[in-house]
Amino acid sequence: MFATRPRPARISGLLVTAIAVSAGLATSVPASAVTGPEVTVGQVPALARLNIGDEANSRACTGVLVDQNWIATAASCFAATPGTPVPAGKPALKATATLGDGSTVEITEIAPRDDRDVALVRLATPVAAVTSVSLATAAPAAGAELTAAGFGRTKGEWVPDKAHTGTFTVGSGSATTLAVRGKGTDAICKGDTGGPLLNSAGELVGINSRSWQGGCLGAPAAETRTDAIGARTDDLAGWIRDTVRPGVQRDVNGDGRSDAVMTYYHGDSRIGFYSALAKPDGGFDEFTAGYTVPANSWDRNAMKLISGDFNGDRRTDMAMMYRFTDGTIKMYTGLADTTGHIQPFTSSYTVPANAGWDWNSIELKAGDANGDGRSDAVMTYYHGDSRIGFYSALAKPDGGFDEFTAGYTVPANSWDRNAMKLISGDFNGDRRTDMAMMYRFTDGTIKMYTGLADTTGHIQPFTSSYTVPANAGWDWNSIELKAGDANGDGRSDALMTYYHGDSRIGFYTALAKPDGGFDEFTAGYTVPANSWDRNAMKLISGDFNGDRRTDMAMMYRFTDGTIKMYTGLADTTGHIQPFTSSYTVPANAGWDWNSIELP
Repeated sequence: MFATRPRPARISGLLVTAIAVSAGLATSVPASAVTGPEVTVGQVPALARLNIGDEANSRACTGVLVDQNWIATAASCFAATPGTPVPAGKPALKATATLGDGSTVEITEIAPRDDRDVALVRLATPVAAVTSVSLATAAPAAGAELTAAGFGRTKGEWVPDKAHTGTFTVGSGSATTLAVRGKGTDAICKGDTGGPLLNSAGELVGINSRSWQGGCLGAPAAETRTDAIGARTDDLAGWIRDTVRPGVQRDVNGDGRSDAVMTYYHGDSRIGFYSALAKPDGGFDEFTAGYTVPANSWDRNAMKLISGDFNGDRRTDMAMMYRFTDGTIKMYTGLADTTGHIQPFTSSYTVPANAGWDWNSIELKAGDANGDGRSDAVMTYYHGDSRIGFYSALAKPDGGFDEFTAGYTVPANSWDRNAMKLISGDFNGDRRTDMAMMYRFTDGTIKMYTGLADTTGHIQPFTSSYTVPANAGWDWNSIELKAGDANGDGRSDALMTYYHGDSRIGFYTALAKPDGGFDEFTAGYTVPANSWDRNAMKLISGDFNGDRRTDMAMMYRFTDGTIKMYTGLADTTGHIQPFTSSYTVPANAGWDWNSIELP
């Protein structure tokens, strides 16, 4: 049961329920507010007040920020009917969270546990100004003192303006619960459901679930027990990490592993979208068909494809910028279904023909530029006067796009388009997709640059980091660049494939630093000379075995027409290891190599 606004009729009903279940703690009402002192400035900065339901039938809970996009709270807060299970997905009732910085943000998704009263709820926009709580990794010992915090009732206030804390002693527990008792007269009351239980280090060990509410305003005068039950979180660090971490790139079926998605341009002008799902070892199953565009519908040369999770459902979709013959340009999205197959495309933002966009001046990439959990379209536009602009089209909840709006523009006569290799990724680990660039100067020097995304999803001015001196002799045409979190530290790194003059092929990694810059490129696996033909390789990056490190995969065509999928996994240092093969397309399948694109 939850704290409600102080309407006499509603309060009366709550008191009747509390009295009726007073025979045992197991059936007691959920806890709601701490009766101890007010929270001091900086004591629990991650605390959040949750409001659930409409004005006429609202309820209040407490939560704690565990990530700039996610709050940990009690799943029971979100039950459409108290006592019923809470399904994952969009909340049944409108819900908002008010954070320590004063901002109020809508709650858009619930990820509940099915073994205890805990849920993670996702915020519509990230909260960068508030520090998240740290997670404990060990259960508190019996007799240890914990601090509970919440926005619920106190001994004398129905709906206090400020949070309160109380001290509680750990008693017995189970694999999923903690039994605690208030010290002195400290108690947990209505409104604190979902609030944190913190150890002496300020780390989260549990979530307030239910209590006797002894001494709380509105509780029976005879009720003096301050015992409560919390849901343990000390063993949930892995689950929390996996839930709050952004969806895996190229993961079309949402299983946590990147997959291979192929666009095939058939000879009769049909265009098919096929998925090869990744297996636990990083290999691939066969390609199976999703949507096929009917013949004579789309022109391959009028398409720019990008992949990303455009509707925020943790499955990678396909998006396309398409140019019509009259000069009109339109954005389309083909969402992935639960089986990992791309479905028919729908249109969203349109650029009218009279806008005069030059098709050959557009380079398109994808990533979550504003950190809201949805991938956006990021366009680099090479203006005719030599300025270079970075523009973002933010994705909407249905996977469509808003208009492109401007971020940083490189002044005229500053950069040469032919001397740039661009990659996108979250290079500083703030959950927003940035832009990075390898740039070659006329004297042969090569330098890495990063343009970070701001909170609105726009790329900001670039800063330089690692420099390759001219005398290193790097051949610009031998470099292919990709991005991904190769060492699993939460920051995207730069992955370089270098085609040596003696036909060796090397895989090198430049790890990203906390400021988004890069360390030097260091070597992983090198393919021996005379082993692979560069023109017979199509490379993609992704976490193909689900270990949170970005690997490299390759489609390779042999001289007899056989096509085979290979995967080179990343080790713990972020370096690509030797490749192993998986799915094979026999030569008699007749696949046309030039008809294949792996976006």
